[in-house]
Amino acid sequence: MKGKIMYNPFVEKKAGHEDDIRIIRLVLEGSREDLEKLVFRHQAWIYNIALKMVLDPADAEDVTQEILIKLITKLATYDPQKGAFRTWLYRIVANHVLTMKTRKYERIFSSMDDHIEAIKQTPDQTIGASPENKLLLEELKIKCLTAILLCLDRKHRLVFILGEIFDVKDKMGAEILDMTRVNYRKRLSRARKKISNFMTHNCGLIDEANPCNCARKLNGYISRGFVHPDRISFYRAKAKQIIDVVETDGSAPGNEWFSGISILFRGHPFYEAPDFKVWLNHVIADDSFRDIIHKEFQ
Repeated sequence: MKGKIMYNPFVEKKAGHEDDIRIIRLVLEGSREDLEKLVFRHQAWIYNIALKMVLDPADAEDVTQEILIKLITKLATYDPQKGAFRTWLYRIVANHVLTMKTRKYERIFSSMDDHIEAIKQTPDQTIGASPENKLLLEELKIKCLTAILLCLDRKHRLVFILGEIFDVKDKMGAEILDMTRVNYRKRLSRARKKISNFMTHNCGLIDEANPCNCARKLNGYISRGFVHPDRISFYRAKAKQIIDVVETDGSAPGNEWFSGISILFRGHPFYEAPDFKVWLNHVIADDSFRDIIHKEFQ
């Protein structure tokens, strides 16, 4: 669904930085309403990064909430003289997802070799062209592609999510991940190579003759519990796609061929964050709220 481009923290615009600073100033003066604004401004991006890192929506919600707690409790330590707020915040995001406890699907999809073996162990079956099966195929395409990301170690997974899916350029990506721009590009290149090698030889979205063809494997993945006919968790018919919210100049893919894989990932939905309003209202209703975050804005 096309629509108005939402705020993108990974595009360097002076107005966006100034908006963050203005909101933070009011938050540090004790404004609960502006804390809500700050959280709502960034929560969808945090949630979508978390979901690509852990695959499970419930885990992604927990991870997002953990990060938002850090945002709230550490906000008074942010110094605008040392850099943009988005760099400060998404460095917190990066550090958290790189060091968090191991999540369920990270144990299941621990390596490319294990994923290939799981494909081999899932029998091929013919399915009918029913509306229900078409819906489940879309669900499988999104979930399976995301599962491939989990076969990367966390550092390469995160740089792929930032650099390839969300088109975070080397300057900002290096600042967020606290590395040089050269190392950011090198790590992204390695991640791309691993993803492309796997998909070239295994993914039916690249070549229908490849072993992991969604239509042939659907029933097998249903039997394994990877796809649930009674619960659609990933496919969104009317949601914005990632490409709709990423202001790309088309330069992210390393070459023309790889851009086809990039298009597949950027064709995924950009999910709205779960409703954190009740949780957030509970946090900021606490009498200690002002004490936690109050600090004279420098």
